Amino acid sequence: MDITYKFPGVKYSVDSIIEFQEESNWWRESFFHFYPQVNIGKFDSLSPHQRNEYLQNFLDELYNKDDAKSDIDSKLIKYNDHWNLHKNQIEDAFSEAFHCDAKNTFNNMVCNISFNPICPRYLNSRSFDIFYLNSEFGALGISLHEIIHFLWFDVWNRHFNDSDLEYETPHLKWVLSEMVVDPIMRKDIRLSGVSPYFEDGCAYACFYSMIINEKPILQTLYEMYNRLSLIDFMEQGYGYCEKYETEIRSQMD
Repeated sequence: MDITYKFPGVKYSVDSIIEFQEESNWWRESFFHFYPQVNIGKFDSLSPHQRNEYLQNFLDELYNKDDAKSDIDSKLIKYNDHWNLHKNQIEDAFSEAFHCDAKNTFNNMVCNISFNPICPRYLNSRSFDIFYLNSEFGALGISLHEIIHFLWFDVWNRHFNDSDLEYETPHLKWVLSEMVVDPIMRKDIRLSGVSPYFEDGCAYACFYSMIINEKPILQTLYEMYNRLSLIDFMEQGYGYCEKYETEIRSQMD
């Protein structure tokens, strides 16, 4: 199991930011939170082509004139070194959790450093993005979250033989996959202990306040995960989400 951390260029960030500007307000507004120098009104008044050009110029200047380039170059080294420092224990933990040989699989993962504060993951290419302001500790925490998705859906697909189109938002299989990150990490200190995000929440915040059938849903899933095999957990966990889908979605807003 290995990850290559790399910077794919400014254009990659431009395309990613443009994509998420068309998504939910929360994702959209996070960009302006981190870049207050970008005027929302002016940006919204531009045509799609002008927005693309504006962002390209803005990020080119940021990368070349505001020390972002040297910062990213330095972090590439730190990210890779920090991953390698904890790699063996992570591989051991994932091998046990997913009943696989994690040391000899998933050796082609890629983490792209991006100027986009929203960091998507791409199952088919086993790649994901990370915001360039993250430290090496944060980079590892995000990497663990995303690797769980890769492993989870690899096992899931081999068992259910379903369509990977259902593994993305807003499908319920995607919702469950985002929730299970917490119980999987919670059970193993080799994972939770190296993620700086675990104590404050390694899954979406809404799941930590979500009460289903008078009980926190993450507690219910954690108890299931502890007593069931992985495949039984997938089946029963998804069945639980199907049963309470309306209540789950009503608390995700």
